[in-house]
Amino acid sequence: MERALPDVPGVRHRWVDVRGAAVHVAEAGPDDAPAVVLLHGFPQHWYAWRGVVGDLAHDRRVVVPDLPGFGWSGAPTHGWSTAERALDTLALLDALDLRGPVDVVGHDWGAWLAFRVALDAPDRVRRLVAVSELHPWPLQRKLLPRVWRMWVTALFEVPGLGEAAQRRRAVLRWFLSRDARDPAVWTDELVDAYAAVAARPEVAYAGRRLHSAFVLHDIARLVLRRDARRPYVVPTLLLGGDRDAYIPPALLTPPRSRAGVLQVRTVPGGHFLLDENPRAVARAVRDHLDAREPAVPRVR
Repeated sequence: MERALPDVPGVRHRWVDVRGAAVHVAEAGPDDAPAVVLLHGFPQHWYAWRGVVGDLAHDRRVVVPDLPGFGWSGAPTHGWSTAERALDTLALLDALDLRGPVDVVGHDWGAWLAFRVALDAPDRVRRLVAVSELHPWPLQRKLLPRVWRMWVTALFEVPGLGEAAQRRRAVLRWFLSRDARDPAVWTDELVDAYAAVAARPEVAYAGRRLHSAFVLHDIARLVLRRDARRPYVVPTLLLGGDRDAYIPPALLTPPRSRAGVLQVRTVPGGHFLLDENPRAVARAVRDHLDAREPAVPRVR
């Protein structure tokens, strides 16, 4: 039996066709206001943004999809690579008639996806906020001594093991709360909001394929520095938690060549800032999106 959608005041729901998949979209705010798209991470879904939506919806059209395969969205009919998922995101914007530049905010894997969208289609993204995620140009001297921190993702990469790990509520509770400043945030009700959905076979499969695709495609892309010389002109805020056990603040340091377009801000919290410190996230997002001038000229 499919879990009912959580109730968040002011949020409305619909499904749209995206490259053959029925994608669930939560929305709030005026339809004719400037749009901001919020992309969730793993092992979560649209509900992770509940503490941010209300603030942004005062003067923005807030669009919060369940990425294909996750939450209440159908599975994609193609591959799971970041490149394919970026095409899904662009197709979603088209389906919602958001054809001009929009603001994009991503958390965790959603932030990694947001970077790829901005790299592949810079004219579609006005400003970007990446929460709790690496940027595509990490400094090797910062990354290599800390790459061991990402060992936990191996739990979700291996066929069979990845699905089984997601179906175990105790594993997800540990994964979500291990670096929290205040573990009391992770009540049974909140853990269940994510664990019950992640345990569904099709969602567990999506989570495993997401991690496997990163190993197969994105690690080589990082090692070979394939994005090193690509233009990147989207003013971006990198927002990290000071206790993040997966992506510590040191990894957010931009290379000199990107320092003009990437800004870094740290707030109290662990990796799952949307649940632990939503007010700080909302404040940082609004500060960045409301800035009057872009960090760099919009030229290519």
